[in-house]
Amino acid sequence: MAGQMLYVKKNKGDGKMSKGDVVFEKDNEYYTPKYVVDFFYPDGFDYDPATCEGKAKEFGVPHYDTIETDGLIQDWTPYKRIWINPPFSEKHKFLAKAVETYNIAHNTIYVLFPIEFLTTARFHDLNCKCKLFIPRGRVNFESGLGKQGKSPAFGSVIIKLADENSVEYIDLKAEKPGITDIETVTGLNSTTIEKKSWYR
Repeated sequence: MAGQMLYVKKNKGDGKMSKGDVVFEKDNEYYTPKYVVDFFYPDGFDYDPATCEGKAKEFGVPHYDTIETDGLIQDWTPYKRIWINPPFSEKHKFLAKAVETYNIAHNTIYVLFPIEFLTTARFHDLNCKCKLFIPRGRVNFESGLGKQGKSPAFGSVIIKLADENSVEYIDLKAEKPGITDIETVTGLNSTTIEKKSWYR
C-alpha cells in the first residue's frame, strides 16, 4: 500500500519562500487511502509486495513484503489477488515483475501508477495487456513523512493486468458504482476500438 515517491517542498527559511529557498525532500513512501483499495476488493488482497507492517495490518493483507524483505526478489505466483503501489523510485521494476508474474500465473494483479507513465516507451516496451481504471480526480496519498497530500502533482491510474486492453472510467468515492464506457482495444498499436456500456 506504499509507494509513489514525491518531491516534497521544504522551507529552509522563515516562512517566506523564494525559488532559491525551496529544498525538495524525497519521500518514497506514499500510502494508498483505504477507499481506493476497497473499491476493487473490500474483502482485501492476499499479497502486497511493497508496503509496511502497519499498513498491511490496517488493510488486512496476510502476506506482504517491505523494503527490508524486498518484494522484487520474492515469488508472487502463489497469490491470487495482489495489490501494488510501488515505491516511485522502483516503479518500473515492480510493474515489469507484475507483468512477468501475470504471464505465468494469470492471477489478479492491480498496480497503482502515475498516469503519465502510460505515454512512455518503457511502458509500451513491456507489451502488457491490461485494463486501465481511470479515476475521476486525483488520489490524495498519505505521506510517509506524516503529511496528507491535498493536491498531488500528478494523476494516477490503476492498472489491472489482463488478456486484452480496455479502459474503464471510475469514481473511487462514489457510494455505488455506476455505468461507465469501456473502450476495448485489440492491441497496443491497434486503431480498432469498440465502445460499449459496462456494468460493474
